[in-house]
Amino acid sequence: MAGGRWEHQNKARPGAYLNFETNDLVATGLDSGGAVVIPLKLDWGESGKFIKVSPNTRFTELLGRSLGELKPIREAFKGNGNVIVYNLNGEGDKATATSGTFTATADHGGTDGNKITVTVSIGLDDSAIVRTFYNGDRVDSQMVATAAELEPNAFVTFGGDLPTEDATLTLTGGDTTEATNDAWADLAAGLDTQIFKSIAIGTDDETVKTLFSLKIRQWRENEGKNVNLITNDYNAADFEGVVSVLNGVYLGDEFIPADEAVYWYGAAYASAGTQSLTYAEYPGATDCERLTNDEIIKALKEGHIVFTYNQGADGIDKVVVEQDINTFRSITPKKNQDFRKGKIVRQMDIVSDNVQHIWSRFFIGKVDNNEDGRNLFKGQIMSVVLDPLVRRGAIEPYNPDELIFEQGAEKDAVLATMGLKFVDAMEKLYMTVDCK
Repeated sequence: MAGGRWEHQNKARPGAYLNFETNDLVATGLDSGGAVVIPLKLDWGESGKFIKVSPNTRFTELLGRSLGELKPIREAFKGNGNVIVYNLNGEGDKATATSGTFTATADHGGTDGNKITVTVSIGLDDSAIVRTFYNGDRVDSQMVATAAELEPNAFVTFGGDLPTEDATLTLTGGDTTEATNDAWADLAAGLDTQIFKSIAIGTDDETVKTLFSLKIRQWRENEGKNVNLITNDYNAADFEGVVSVLNGVYLGDEFIPADEAVYWYGAAYASAGTQSLTYAEYPGATDCERLTNDEIIKALKEGHIVFTYNQGADGIDKVVVEQDINTFRSITPKKNQDFRKGKIVRQMDIVSDNVQHIWSRFFIGKVDNNEDGRNLFKGQIMSVVLDPLVRRGAIEPYNPDELIFEQGAEKDAVLATMGLKFVDAMEKLYMTVDCK
């Protein structure tokens, strides 16, 4: 019996001709959340590298301090477990110490290398126990017969021959190369190739804020990279991709000023997706830098994130984000007030990111630009991008007839327009009570 595949119904012999095809593209929507990037000036660790960290990271080994001492990362973890750290400081000089020909050299440059001590205890059989301490805590212990048996640990490497008697080596000479303007420029350039959602920068340096504000605009408007800058007291950007945090909060007796509160908000923004951050609670906050009613209204109109003290009728008081907004204020007919609302901008970004993904992964160079091809693309946008957003309440149910996909000015171009209505969260209640 004849058989095989078929393209046209023109076979001469009797037989079974079978084609196996998929009914749809294997396209799935992209996750709306993403990483937050936190640039720090550290005295230990790799310089100029993007380092992904999690709550399970050994921070002292990696960055020279415990998580409790790394306040920006600690606060970011309250909003997002997806954190990328970048050390702005240069490599610096490595701390060293010697005893005879035996040497111990810090793994990284920086002043934190001076916190390392190595002790050598010689046994009766001439074996040695070599212990490494960092900031007074033992971090490594090895029993060896010769120095050649010593393994480098997370803090030091060894060289030379073992001392012939007990010895203590206190490392010195570690020096930090402080970050320069070039370091910020290198960070901005390096982010071109990174996948992230937000970058949080707490600083009083207006030059840095301007640099990254312009970079965010470039990414969003020229490269389709829908990322955001979260910084403190900087509404000059007047752009939907830049968020300004105005005041700080208290965690009991600990004060978190605005330039440190940006790390929680940046992390929360990166993971919020279609959820609103209006009245989102700052985890662990007991109070905030309080503003008057007039000051809050002024700050909101000027495009700032404001933390406010919310006294609950149930006896539970919280510190919350007054309103989920960004710095955009220059409203035009083409960009209305929707563009100043964080929830709506994130929902727009989800549509943009997913359309770009589907177009580049499944359609560019693969599908003919005819009515069938354009309808296939439209169907994917509807089923993969828009319908899930309708189910999540991010956009109103749409009319497929208002999704128009036609040939553009050139034969390889598709011109598409989509009529969508994005949904915001409830924020203001106006009620009239008719007393009878």
